[in-house]
Amino acid sequence: VPLTKQQLQKACSVNYRVKNPHYISGSELVVRSLSGDAKKIENFVVDWRKHFIETVNPKFMPVGWCVDNPVVCGRQDEGTSSEADCVKRW
Repeated sequence: VPLTKQQLQKACSVNYRVKNPHYISGSELVVRSLSGDAKKIENFVVDWRKHFIETVNPKFMPVGWCVDNPVVCGRQDEGTSSEADCVKRW
């Protein structure tokens, strides 16, 4: 049985977007799972960078960009790769 114009108009006016009060976004789940732990955050960022390079396989990246660059600005870890090493590796 075909729908009438009135039925279609009624269907169009239905509020189909109902907010789920229990919904948690994916990004919020990630943030919660890291629980402010600096080491977990650093590992997550480095793993994401590796995934990005392996998946996207970019042809060009900013000079000095490196998967294992420090996550916190201004932090200098021992063993951090030099800029030249980073450019060659990725």
